[in-house]
Amino acid sequence: MMKKIIKFIILISIILIPNIIFAEDINSILLIVDELSIETIEELYLDQYSIGFVNLKTRPPYSEEGLFLSINTGRKLSIKNFGKKDKKIDYLSDILKKENVSYIGEGKGNLIIGNREGIVDYSEDSIIYSLNWLVEKTDNLLNKSDVLVLEYDLKQGHNRIEILNQYLNHYKNEQIIILPKAVATEDKYLLNKYLVPIIHINKGNHGLLTSSSTKREGLIALEDISAQIKETYGYKKKIDIGKPFKSIESDNPKKEIEDIYKKNMNLLIAAYLFHGLIYFVQVLLGVWILKSKKIEKWLYTIYSFVSTNIFTSLLLGLFEFHKNIFIYLIINLLISYLITRLIIKRKLDLVKLISIFTYALVVFGTCLYPKMIYNSYIGFNNLVYGARYYGLNNGIMGVLLVTSILSFFSITKSIESDNLKRFIGLFIFIINMVTLSTYFGANTGGFITSVVLFGLMIYRLFFSNKEIRRYLFLFFLIGIFIFSLNIIFDDFTGENTHAFGFFYRLKENGISELISLASFKAKELFKLTILPPFSIVLIFQAIILNKLRRIIRDTKEIKEEAMIIFITSLVGFALNDTGVITLIYMIHYLVLDIISNRLKIE
Repeated sequence: MMKKIIKFIILISIILIPNIIFAEDINSILLIVDELSIETIEELYLDQYSIGFVNLKTRPPYSEEGLFLSINTGRKLSIKNFGKKDKKIDYLSDILKKENVSYIGEGKGNLIIGNREGIVDYSEDSIIYSLNWLVEKTDNLLNKSDVLVLEYDLKQGHNRIEILNQYLNHYKNEQIIILPKAVATEDKYLLNKYLVPIIHINKGNHGLLTSSSTKREGLIALEDISAQIKETYGYKKKIDIGKPFKSIESDNPKKEIEDIYKKNMNLLIAAYLFHGLIYFVQVLLGVWILKSKKIEKWLYTIYSFVSTNIFTSLLLGLFEFHKNIFIYLIINLLISYLITRLIIKRKLDLVKLISIFTYALVVFGTCLYPKMIYNSYIGFNNLVYGARYYGLNNGIMGVLLVTSILSFFSITKSIESDNLKRFIGLFIFIINMVTLSTYFGANTGGFITSVVLFGLMIYRLFFSNKEIRRYLFLFFLIGIFIFSLNIIFDDFTGENTHAFGFFYRLKENGISELISLASFKAKELFKLTILPPFSIVLIFQAIILNKLRRIIRDTKEIKEEAMIIFITSLVGFALNDTGVITLIYMIHYLVLDIISNRLKIE
């Protein structure tokens, strides 16, 4: 009986005593290297490890100090933030007061683990590349502290990889994170300035790194490193931007990470080529309209081809042809050409077919098979740029919304029943909100834009003969209610997306959190809008619409479509840091509809 009581007390103690007590003996080593190429990883003799990529991009001006501060705080910062007293920023040294932190090296790596002044509890401000020396100093500092940052230059001396292998083997039972502070020279491929490999050694985990921040195999966010350290010692909070590491089991993580890198670089090439093609066609049409009022059939065919190509990109996302960039490009162009030629030759309604099928694929992919979206150039999240890791980017968000509008008008054109039109409208524009919600598309700006579009369509379908000002406040309340449901559902499902985390930080840090975010987003939006090629495309789109204004004004259906697309695209433009891309793609489809109708009239 006494034994059972003792066992019961031990069990209760395990449940009730905070995890932090049992985490006291865990040692963590953050090994910061100058470079770590994918080829160099092959030279590391690792038995059990997890590997992935992380984007080193921080807030401008970019610097090593800004990178280290961002790793420390779990927030993207710049050198301007160094030493500033900001109550909303927590530094690891202040959080890990009980555990203590230490540093070995001759660089600025102390900023990764120190307080706002970069001060650590214990340090060795020099380094000798000898295994005995490194082990002696490491043991000494780990006896005094639980977290150590070791700054180690791989490329600057002889036998340093061999010494590192021996060092890693010696401390293989500790938690080790290996992170390069810059992209290796051989990996600076196609504007890759920020994407680097990261290795995590911890309790026999073997596979691909991921986290709830990215929801992508083989990829974590920079902010996750701080979150992982906090989680290790029991200090993780809901307001933290980053999320702890997860490991997806894999028999050969090195090979898989190479495949992931290759596929993403190939998609990046395809994205640059096809986005560039779409922008070029906008400029070409604008120049032609300036010279000649008539739109030639060949020009309409080219414009239709690039619109069809967006659909083709989504269709090919079901497969993995992009493993070979040349095969992908050939198949993509060939299918797009055949579909365009078939539709034009048989005089089918191109706008209706392309809009409906593109819309259907975006909804299907987002809700049921996200890989299809990520494997398409239109839905590809640029991991090198590092603005978004999962969900719908602002380009495909614009495609979703504009094709939903065109689909609605195309489908209901010949329907006389108002009730049936209302049902179709409610169905399509509710689907938009579901698709862009935190659970699926995870695009907060896009979700708000879809709510505005829903309000516009509700007014058109139910209150078109009434004074809109009388219902503005009601629509506003409905919008707030729908947005609140989205956030509550996020909490209920446990997704805890960035939008949800933002509200926690807003509650904790006050209005300054909102001002900081809004200021950064506004600067990014302004920068992208005034820079080529976006600024050039917008100018020529304005020229095109000005030249086509008569058909917009004189055709009731197009006038109504244009007004809804204009308002929706401007909202999407204003709410997102890359909203200019949303605007360009929505106007692109509007122009396709206008010139299609013009050719029918002529």
